Amino acid sequence: MATGHAHDHSHRAHKGRIWTYLIFATGLVLVAVLANLALSNPELATQGIDAIAGLPAWAFPAITGAVGLLIFYIGLKIETDWPERLGALLVAASIAGGEFLLGWQNFELGGLKVVPYVIPVLACLVLMMIANVKSR
Repeated sequence: MATGHAHDHSHRAHKGRIWTYLIFATGLVLVAVLANLALSNPELATQGIDAIAGLPAWAFPAITGAVGLLIFYIGLKIETDWPERLGALLVAASIAGGEFLLGWQNFELGGLKVVPYVIPVLACLVLMMIANVKSR
């Protein structure tokens, strides 16, 4: 019975890991699609942000970042990995949204046009590394 239990636990852990990566990959695809839409039509993206709930434009990345950090923190306290990944993704998306609102060109340090794209990715990777260290 103990060997069956170990097999079931290992199988569940593997299945949970697959779901974590599927959720994370889906979130990355959604962020990429939304970023592409915002970059291809910035006027529509700005008008859409202004029209929602009457909040200032900077409030949406701030709220999303705060919710992402809260979900990330809760994910550190529980066993499953997907809340940490979702929180990291929300934080990265809020950073990208803030960069978009402030202007991508303001983040092109040293004339490197890739820097605004790298900052959210690095933030997401750092949060995921923190999650991996804390979950050991």
